[in-house]
Amino acid sequence: MTPVEPFPPDWDDDERMSFLFSAFKQSRDVNTSDWDGKMGFWVPLILRHARSKGLFSVTLRDLQVEFTRKGSVPLGLGTVIQEMIRQGSLQKESHFVSGVSSGWLVWGMQQLVIRPLRWTVGAVLGLRISPDEPLLVPEVIKDGADMVLKKYQSSSLSSMAVLSEEDVRSLCADVCPSPSALNLVLLQLQRDKKICVMEKGGEKLVKFVQAGMGHVTAINQSDVGIYELRKSEKLLSERLQSACTESDRLKEEALSSKHAGNKQQALRCLRRRKLAEKRATELQNKLDTVQNILERISMAETDRKVISAYEVGVSALRLAMKDVSQEKAESLVDQIQEFCDLQDDINQTLSGAVISDTDIDVEDLERELDDILKQEEVLIDLPDVPTNPITPQQPVTVQDDGDVYQEVYNAVTPRAPATILQ
Repeated sequence: MTPVEPFPPDWDDDERMSFLFSAFKQSRDVNTSDWDGKMGFWVPLILRHARSKGLFSVTLRDLQVEFTRKGSVPLGLGTVIQEMIRQGSLQKESHFVSGVSSGWLVWGMQQLVIRPLRWTVGAVLGLRISPDEPLLVPEVIKDGADMVLKKYQSSSLSSMAVLSEEDVRSLCADVCPSPSALNLVLLQLQRDKKICVMEKGGEKLVKFVQAGMGHVTAINQSDVGIYELRKSEKLLSERLQSACTESDRLKEEALSSKHAGNKQQALRCLRRRKLAEKRATELQNKLDTVQNILERISMAETDRKVISAYEVGVSALRLAMKDVSQEKAESLVDQIQEFCDLQDDINQTLSGAVISDTDIDVEDLERELDDILKQEEVLIDLPDVPTNPITPQQPVTVQDDGDVYQEVYNAVTPRAPATILQ
């Protein structure tokens, strides 16, 4: 038989596996590396094997069969099991059950979980380990408990505060295929304070923690009352459906008898149909009453939560307004207005710090203006455009100290415009 998960790489190494399949030394002190090497191989492999198969418990005999290699059985598995028990990675059922000690939950779990669980133990639990003694794997049980809780919180049953044993078994069927597995999961949930179990009138009731809550609360009279109402609702619905089905059947039978010419039988069927309709009406009225009560309970629960939220809100608001008063608010507003006015005055003062007209000499401004106008007159003082023909001037000869300069110059009088010959 081969485990579901693949073996470690060492599994194909004959020399390595020969060492791992050999027996342990009598004491770890004899050869520490030998002891630790084997434990480091077998402990994770056993836990991985249990988790991959979803085994809540294992036995030494099953593990020996599971890890047989080439006809060889690991000789040190018994020592590995004892070490795992010492570490807590495996537990005897007696030790796991004895961990239930959470006050008001103890009695219910002892009655409904612990006692049936102890009945499943096939061997007397002693100091020595029997090859067929079931040893629990807490990691796998914890995973199963988490799965069951998630299934409940995501199912339609989450709207019900209390579930019957039948409902719980149906909910956990795929996670806990056997009664003993279910007992282990319920015990783990109880240890984690995620469920509460009690017995009433020979019926086992289980209450799960609601989503968002840290732990479950005890089953109270209100929970039991709601559970009884839901049971009545279910029973009335079943009987109402039966009465309606009976009425339809009698109607068909009456028609069949009428067509067959049996008038008396048809009338009897109709008479029985009337009684069935009357019974269905009474059942419907009772069902409406029960559903109305459940609806009011639901509304009352909603109102309670709203009121609780209001109380929290008022407390938070009171805390937030602890150091706030109307006088303090008015004083702050006055101070804000005072500082705003002060800021406005400062801004006005700063914006007025500009050179005024009285600080400038008017005569200086007038002289500056006259200078600007004179410069403009020089730039624009050009002669008028001539209207008569202009005769070109002859070259001007200027003699100065024996040097003669001849220059064609006409800087003032403009030249005549050029004539274009046709």
